[in-house]
Amino acid sequence: MKNIDKNSAPTSEEVEIFLKQVNFILPEGFMNFFKEANGADISTDEKYIILWSLTDMIQLNVDYNVEEYAPEFFIFGSDGGDTAFAIEKKTGDIYEMPFIGMSKEEAIFLNKTFIEFIEKI
Repeated sequence: MKNIDKNSAPTSEEVEIFLKQVNFILPEGFMNFFKEANGADISTDEKYIILWSLTDMIQLNVDYNVEEYAPEFFIFGSDGGDTAFAIEKKTGDIYEMPFIGMSKEEAIFLNKTFIEFIEKI
């Protein structure tokens, strides 16, 4: 069984600020989800995923030095441990990669759309 605990929706201003800072392709369904929930915790019997809030995503990517170590990606969440979930900027595809040693070489393809990502958790 999958449990999705969504945060309150971001304001339209917060969505606008996020979109102005994004200069890459977002996966299909990504903004639909994040307009309804400013982040979420998703859990199943096997997995736990934290989807970062739209309002924190840009700063968290700066804090984790994503631009330096994996400039092809933008991280949007984690498993609460050492695994990050990221968007490949040029395709909008979703990957997982380790926080320590994050790089294109370590990235593992997961899904083409955000809808698939949520469905397959």
